[in-house]
Formats: sequence, structure tokens, C-alpha cells
Amino acid sequence: MRWFASNGFRRPSRRGLSLGMALLPLLLLAAPVRAQEYVIGPEDVLQISVWMHPELEKTVSVSADGSITFAPIGDLKASGLTPAQLADRLGDRLSTYLRQTSTVTVTVTQFLSRSIYVSGAVAKPGRYGFEKIPGIVDVINQAGGALAGADLTQVQVVRREGDRRRTFTMDVASAMRDGVGTNLQPLRPGDTVVISAGLGGTVAPGEASGVIGEVNKPGLYPVGAGQDIWTLLAAAGGLTRSGNLSDVRVITRQQGGQAVVTVNLKDQLHRGSRTPFIVHAGDVVVVAPSGSSGVGRAWTGLTQLLAVSRDILNLVIIADYFNEN
Repeated sequence: MRWFASNGFRRPSRRGLSLGMALLPLLLLAAPVRAQEYVIGPEDVLQISVWMHPELEKTVSVSADGSITFAPIGDLKASGLTPAQLADRLGDRLSTYLRQTSTVTVTVTQFLSRSIYVSGAVAKPGRYGFEKIPGIVDVINQAGGALAGADLTQVQVVRREGDRRRTFTMDVASAMRDGVGTNLQPLRPGDTVVISAGLGGTVAPGEASGVIGEVNKPGLYPVGAGQDIWTLLAAAGGLTRSGNLSDVRVITRQQGGQAVVTVNLKDQLHRGSRTPFIVHAGDVVVVAPSGSSGVGRAWTGLTQLLAVSRDILNLVIIADYFNEN
């Protein structure tokens, strides 16, 4: 391409300009397309590091309102930003305190704003976060895979759409046989995947107790003829940070009706009680959150929902109901 000098600048000839315009579409096609960057959301877990300042390295969780707390800055909005954008804002704010330009790195270590809940007959039921939501087969594999006897022909997905919930069924077994992912609906953040145990399965509802509320792995767990509540809670991954050991309730059937028993496990720890509280098949253990004012209002609805049955799908709906009240 030929260039001509003009006031210290060079201007392309007509021929060169025409050639450049002709090549422009080809250059645009050849340029790499940058993938859409991840946008931080509530409940994501971030690792923040500042170059040359290891004392400022910290892991933070994005709050429900989308902010983080990072010393010495204080509160800062993180939701809606990419990790690079948040790093730039942190660097700008830190320069005021450090009196120098700071290079900040933000890494998302847990993508909890894009979570899928997996319940039922899988090795590791619980909540799983993804940078990009995968197909249902990959989600089941992430949860340790289906247990022996699990019914993969009727995998249910519970989806919240506004104030309503929609449930649809996928034949994962046929899709895996005919080609992984064939004819399976894509999952969305917040979906709950429910895998029931087939006949002879290891976690049949009639032989298990449900655990919901503030535990790390809500779901159904086998209890045989009876299981100590401590052992059952351990199988459910233990309590979350919000779990209240003083307010663990067991809903059980008695004489054709239902009874709710409150177990103060914190008091048992202090007193050293050696009398175990046994949970039986069909019971539902609900761990209340600490300091929740709405827990009392939820119990009437909970017992009504449990009056009909305690299958896995009901437990998912009940768990959502409990979390909303």
C-alpha cells in the first residue's frame, strides 16, 4: 500500500484505500471473537490478591445485595461486574490507601450465582455452581453419578418461574443410550434436578429419612430400622454456617397424624447427653436457620405439605417453601 505525506501524516492513495476496504471483511472474519466474560452474581465466592501485598489477599463472598466487604476499602458493589472490572475498581480504590498503583487480581472460585441443586439418588446430593451451565448428564456426573438402581428414565427438573414452579421430566437414560444430550432440555440457574430411586434402589423413600433446611447436602438418606440424628446430619454434610443446633425439628407420623419434635442438639452437647435421638424411615428432619423470624410461620404449611407423602419431589418443594418463609 502506498502512502503520501501531508502535514506530517500519510494518507492512502485511492487504490490503496480501495484495497484496504476490500480486505476489511476478511480481516474481521479472521479476528478472534472474544468469549463473553463471566458476570459476578450474588453468593459467588471470590479470591482477591494484590501484587506485592500478600497481607491483603482474601477470599470473600458476594452478599445477597451484590456487594463485598474488602479491607481497607469497606463495602463495594461486585454484582453485575466482570472479574476484570471489579479488579480495576479495587485497584483504583486501593491506590488511595497504598499511595501507589496497585495490580489486583480477582478470581471466581465458586460460581454459586449459577447453581444447580441435585437431590435424590446420587452419590453427592447438594448445590453445584458452574461458570457455564452444562447439560443434565454432566450435572449428574458432577454430583458423583447416579446410585445403583436410580431411575434415569424419569429425572425431574423443578424450575421456578416467577412465583410459580414448573416441573418437567427428562428421559436421561434414553438420551445417554442414543447419544449424550440428545433431546434433553437445557438447564437454567436455580433448577433442581431430582433423581428418584427405582425398585430395589439404595435410597428408596420408604427406607429413608429426608433432611432439609440449613444442611450442606439436603436430600433423602437411608436410616434402616433407625438412625441417630447426629449420624444422619453428618451424612447430609453437616449444618451450614446459618444452621441452628438449638432448633432442629423432626416431623414424624404418629397414630395416623403428625407430630413435630424439637431437638436442642446444642443443649445435648453442653450437657453431654448419652441418650440418642433416633430418626426413623419416613421422618423429615428440618434444620432451622439462626435468627430467622419467619420460621414459626412456615411450620403450619410444612406439616400440611408433608401430610400427603414424603417422596423426593415433595421434599424439593418443601425445602423451597421453608427457605421462602
